[in-house]
Amino acid sequence: MKAYHSLVVFMFIVACAALSSMHSYRSAEREMVADMSQALMQTLAEKSEMTITPDTILTYRSHLRIMALREKSIVYYAMNGDEGMLSTRPMRWKNQHSTADFQAFAHCSVASVLAFSDQRLPLSFSAMALLWAIFSIGYFKRHRKGMIVFGHLMFSEAENRFYTLKHQSVKLTPMQHALLLMFFRSPHHQLSKQDICDALWPKKPDANDTLYTLIKRIKPVLEAEGRLKITSERGRDYRLEVIE
Repeated sequence: MKAYHSLVVFMFIVACAALSSMHSYRSAEREMVADMSQALMQTLAEKSEMTITPDTILTYRSHLRIMALREKSIVYYAMNGDEGMLSTRPMRWKNQHSTADFQAFAHCSVASVLAFSDQRLPLSFSAMALLWAIFSIGYFKRHRKGMIVFGHLMFSEAENRFYTLKHQSVKLTPMQHALLLMFFRSPHHQLSKQDICDALWPKKPDANDTLYTLIKRIKPVLEAEGRLKITSERGRDYRLEVIE
């Protein structure tokens, strides 16, 4: 598994949690408004005068089925704006002498609507995201063990293979692989010409030209894949360095 795959899965689960939470929140708002509407309808059916009295509010609240609304919802004359409150559509009351439009309002905070909404599915997704994050961290910690990291390259001791930081395999010839591994295992990423030649071509009397060709061909690979470069020190030693 690559790191960006893990991140994509994590972000997908988090997005599912956010969307399901928003859906539950909107559903709770609609349910609360529906309860306010039926309570207002019953209240207006029982109302005998246009004036709003304390008894009107008490009657309206007695018809509310959602307990959380009974202390926060009121009946008032219809207004153009709801000022961010939950509100029903205007309902008309009339008798032989007068007509008036009423609305029910509820000043509910985001927290109170969330508390009323069904957040079991979002919480399940959140728990999944947390578990996935813990699993991913553990997975990459286990796979980073035995890894030598320098620049944008990693060497896996277990697989004897070089990877980019995105965990993509780096294509190297056997000689390029052996040379790069010598650089990685060197404490200061520095090697002498003689050490390289003795290790790679022990039976060849003069391998300077072969080494020069090997260095020349591996440089573009290191620059492209690992942001690394090979420099020569005093015409004798080679050093592997990070490109700034």
